[in-house]
Amino acid sequence: MDQHTNEPTDRTPEEEAAALALAVVSQAAAITQGDPEAVEASDENLREVVAELTDQPLTPRQEDVVATLGAAGGSLAAGLTAALAHEKGVDPGIILGSTSQAIVAQTQSPFVGGHDDGDDDPELVTRAERDARAHAAERDGADRGDDDDADHAS
Repeated sequence: MDQHTNEPTDRTPEEEAAALALAVVSQAAAITQGDPEAVEASDENLREVVAELTDQPLTPRQEDVVATLGAAGGSLAAGLTAALAHEKGVDPGIILGSTSQAIVAQTQSPFVGGHDDGDDDPELVTRAERDARAHAAERDGADRGDDDDADHAS
């Protein structure tokens, strides 16, 4: 819902869910950075995203509840991200970036909406399958500590 015109938006439910998920990832990124100004900005962003999703303006109490839920979700995501980053030896920003990419990709999937209208983009499907295989091979190689075999798996 567009709060300025009080009209429905043309975004799909998947796009609206993605906007909310990205706001939570933004919250996690701000928490991970440890920057109070970034946390405050992500709080405001979360409030704006939720306001766009509601049919009626939120009461001040509802806004506080939303901000608390967003902070809790962001804290959970930040904690899990930090743990995974430590385990994998990578910067948490890489994981949060990958998370954001996955959220956006989900809205562009030919399978979004639960129906198959026969016009799936073959290139998108092929790329998704290739990426999934590469990720699985990388993960399996990292789990074994042997990246050479991942290149030969089919």
